[in-house]
Amino acid sequence: MSFSYYIKYQHGEYKPPVVYSGPRAKRKFIDMLRKEAVEMGEIYKVIKEINVTEEDENHFRSTNICHICEKEIVEEEIIGEDEEEIVTITETKVRDHDHLTGKYRDPAHIYCNLKYKLPNFIPISMHNLSGYDAHLFIRSLGKYEENIEVIPCTEEKYISFSQAVPVSTEGDKTTKIKLRFLDSFRFMPSSLDALSKNLKREQFSAVSKFILDEKLDLLIRKGVYPYDYTNSWDKCIETSLPPKEAFYSELNECDISDEDYKHAQNVWGQFDIRSMGEYSDPYVKSDVLILADVFEKFRDVCLKAYKLHPAWYFTTPGLSWDAMLKLTKVRLEQLVDYDMILMLEKGVRCGVS
Repeated sequence: MSFSYYIKYQHGEYKPPVVYSGPRAKRKFIDMLRKEAVEMGEIYKVIKEINVTEEDENHFRSTNICHICEKEIVEEEIIGEDEEEIVTITETKVRDHDHLTGKYRDPAHIYCNLKYKLPNFIPISMHNLSGYDAHLFIRSLGKYEENIEVIPCTEEKYISFSQAVPVSTEGDKTTKIKLRFLDSFRFMPSSLDALSKNLKREQFSAVSKFILDEKLDLLIRKGVYPYDYTNSWDKCIETSLPPKEAFYSELNECDISDEDYKHAQNVWGQFDIRSMGEYSDPYVKSDVLILADVFEKFRDVCLKAYKLHPAWYFTTPGLSWDAMLKLTKVRLEQLVDYDMILMLEKGVRCGVS
């Protein structure tokens, strides 16, 4: 039927949100994501040289704290053994820079800098992926020869799943980037409507970029859509908004309110919509942009409080575990008592956080 996605790029605007309405939407969705992965792979291939200003150089010389591990950088001699010769490194302090822009970041240990790499996956956040959305398109992933890696919750619900996409080939080496599908509901367990109400108007940065000011108030709240009514393509060519009764939700076993139906009428009129197919376009577009703004705000909170990016995790428990280890700086002792190991293994109830 229809879908929308928006790519958030840390270095400015990458491209406007994509909206598609038409046949074979599930297969089209996966095809387009795989194409995006190939394009991003081309961007990753170009490593820009570091651009150091005089101010950057002064900062580098006056700072001896690694911005990655946050520990002091002590000048020392490290002797590492190569296959044929002994290599001596007399300086462990290096200039870390962004490989995509060339911008100098901060001083770092050489071994921290070597580990600080671009991710080999693209996180794709979908709200309630585990509960419903995954069932819509996961079969389309199976049309490709690459394996699908799944972290299951049950046979029908998945915490996450991913598929590697070949992006370039040099000789015998094929570089791949994973499409990693994540459920944002596992980080923010509330409806998108409730989450959007936590943001101030000026915090809807993605929405305001692509929606005119006079229409912004209509789309910074969760839209209403007749899911059960729109069960065939014929419904998409209808030229008028269905009656309020058509918005009945079989899943929630309830009708929409008069206020919600009035909102749907306002959207239909303000956007000069001529068919139900067109009505879905602002609906899916606003949903995606609202989720982008909500997740960005959540990300900013995590980075400020813990300096951890939630897109590297699958669920809140995994994120909070690392936050605990990072803030307390505790080093967990290795289990050496056999009986203790057996006791813990016996208590495992499966699952991944």
